[in-house]
Parts: sequence; structure tokens; C-alpha cells
Amino acid sequence: MTAAPASEQASTRVEARHPVRVDIDGDFALDDLLALPEVGPARRLHAVPATLAALRRLHAADDAESTAGAPRELGGTPSAPTEADAILLHRIEASSLFRPPVREQVANLSPEVGAAWLALAARWVDLSRSNADLRFLNTACKLTGAVWLHHKRAGGPWHEPGLTGQVAAVARLLDKATDRLRRRLANRIVLAESAGISEEALWPGRRGTADQARITVLASAGSRSAGRLVTAATTAGLPIQAVCWYTPLHTGPPESSNYSSAWYPPAAPGPTTSPEVPSGVPTTTARSWDDVAAAIRAAEADVVLLVGMPVVPDHVLGAARLGVLNAHNGALPSCRGMDAVGWALLNNQPVVCSLHLARPVVDAGEVIAAHPVPIAPVDTLAARVKATQLQLLLAGAAHVTDTGALPDLTPQPAAGTQFYRLHPHLKRLLDASPYAYNDGPRRTVIQP
Repeated sequence: MTAAPASEQASTRVEARHPVRVDIDGDFALDDLLALPEVGPARRLHAVPATLAALRRLHAADDAESTAGAPRELGGTPSAPTEADAILLHRIEASSLFRPPVREQVANLSPEVGAAWLALAARWVDLSRSNADLRFLNTACKLTGAVWLHHKRAGGPWHEPGLTGQVAAVARLLDKATDRLRRRLANRIVLAESAGISEEALWPGRRGTADQARITVLASAGSRSAGRLVTAATTAGLPIQAVCWYTPLHTGPPESSNYSSAWYPPAAPGPTTSPEVPSGVPTTTARSWDDVAAAIRAAEADVVLLVGMPVVPDHVLGAARLGVLNAHNGALPSCRGMDAVGWALLNNQPVVCSLHLARPVVDAGEVIAAHPVPIAPVDTLAARVKATQLQLLLAGAAHVTDTGALPDLTPQPAAGTQFYRLHPHLKRLLDASPYAYNDGPRRTVIQP
């Protein structure tokens, strides 16, 4: 039997990893959009007022946050993003409009506002080409997917020729943008590096007995990395006083959503279990941020280490004497926010992990240390990124244990770049790129 061509194998693997879920993710199959006829004059609506109005109507509770300070006019040319573009991009991404299940978030979207979203999507696809900021392409996919969700499920005005023609026109812009990005990704160079990973490599070296700090670990319930961190810390003699498992009442997006986890290359087979927290370390469970703050104060923590946590509010950050340390999987301040590894690869940037002091603003706290992670071999990238994050946290804890103080802190500039969750369409492009498989299609590997 003849093996299928590499391109067909890649296509099969991509579909298996990120299937199109229209209602859950506001996703689309680009071929379905391209099959629409470009009939009738496409609607030409000014996008900003209608988009802001949609935010107000769909999420009245978030009105002040989603619209405050946003200019009412985009202006400018497609080659130059304006202040309004940047503000509106953040307002849309920071709202709950595209949190799964998307069909519930945009249930009240009208065809008129949908047409305005398409106009905005068209502008942002152009901006992503002219200024190389793929965040605009990412959000354009989300806007288009929300309109496609209604077009696919509803009838009547959602199938009016002008609106259908506008969906088709945006689809053709997305098709060109997709092809450009696919070609760029296919021609990336990925250097080959060692894949060695060991638990012993996490250990910061055994400490003396004169501990000058009390350390608490705060981790999302079920985190597989927390056990590794605490085991390595106690083995090295670091004074872990307690582990607090955070189990919020809100459990996040459904497991069937492609937004449930960040993008990484398919992982090589590894251990199915992680070390448990050693039995001698006290543990507690918190269901609210007030419970978390109380647990930190009860442990008399000097410093808190975060593992797999969302943004922590200010009153929790203030519960530890010295502060809270977080290890981010992106370079700071150039790659703040979500899906940092995926965004770094899309933008042809190195993967860098950063240790920083946690602040209420996402990934904006003072930087303590940073360490690059080689991209190849890609099937161990996720494991090596996680190991590097744990090493950074342990190094920070060891410094506090030895000195009783935080390491040197380097403030970040206010004007960092924040990224948002990757739309499944861009995840599928990464899945078909040389970043996804050691034996991937059109892969270029240079041996050192």
C-alpha cells in the first residue's frame, strides 16, 4: 500500500486536532464561506458606531469597560491602524463576546450590526497585511465567524443578498490572507536541538537550613505541574509551607471547545501522571478569591508561586509579604497575554519564558528573569516550555529563601503588546506548518 502524500497526512492531522465547531467557537470552514455567491451590492456600513452599539446591547453589564475612551471614528487608511483600531480591538477581545459557547454570547446579534462587523473584519484583514499585526486577522476571524454562525443557522434577513455578498467578499479577503500566512509558515527555518528533559533538571540545588522565607504555591485545581514544582522544591530543601488549590465556581469554556487550551505542537508520548504534592505539605482548597487571600495569610506566606492561574486580583496579590511570582510563556513586554507560544511562532519570534512579579494588569509586572526555549524538536516544545517555567519559579523561590528578599526587579514599559486567544482558523494554519511536526510537510531543519 502506498502512503498518503505528506500534505494529505497533514490535512488529516489538522482536522483531527481542531475540528470546526460553529456554535461553540464561532468557527468556520473557509471553503464553506468561499462557496457563497458574491451577489448584490455588499453593504457598506461604518463599523465603529454599530460595533460599539452591539457591545452595549449584548453586554450591558460591561458597557463602561467595553466602550470607555473608544474614539467613534476609525478614519485613516487600511495601511495605517488608528488609535480607534487598537482600542476597539482590545475592547472586543476583552469582552465576553467570543467566549464559548459563542452562539449564546452573540444570540442577539442583528443583521445590521453583523454587516458592520463584516466591514470591520474587512478593514482589519487589510491592516494585518499592511502592518504585519496578525492580531487584527485573528479578531477579524472571530467577527466573521459570529456572522457566519447566524447565516448558517438562520434565514430571512441573514440571507439577504447584500449581506451574503459581504460575507463572500470577506471570505475572499480571508482566503488571500490565509494563503499568504500559510506560505510564510511553510518557509520558516527551525533549528534542531536536544530534547532532553528530566525532573532532576528542575531542582535548584539543595539549600542550607537557614531558610529566610515562607513559600506558598497557588495552583488551579488539577494542575499537573503543581506536584512537579512542590516535589522539586521540597527535594531541594525549599520551605514550602502550603499548597492552595483554586477551584472557582465558574469552570470556563466547555471541553469540546478549541479555545479550551493554548496551541502547542502535538506532544511526544510522555508520562501519563505527574508527581503528587508530597504528603508532608499542607493543602487547602479555595472557591473564591477571598478564600485564596485567607489561605495565603494563614500560611504567613512571604512569597507565592503561581501555577496555571488566571489573572489574580489586587487584594490577593497583597496577601503575601513580598509578593506573588508568575512564570509567563512569552517574552515580556513584547508578548503579553494568551497563546503566547502560538503568537511567537506566527510572528517568527523566539519562544521565551519570563519570570515576573504578578500585578492586576495581565503580564505587566516587573520582570525578574527570562530564558529562551529552542523550538525544535517540536514534539517536546510544550514539555520544555513548562519545564522552563517551573525552573524560573524555583530559581525565584531559591533566591528569596537565601536572601529573604525578592530578586532584582526590572519595570516594564506601559506600552507592551497584549495578545488574545487564537481563533481555531489560525491554529489550523499552525497545525499545517513546520512548527507542528518533526516530519511535517516542507520542513526545513538545520543541524548545528
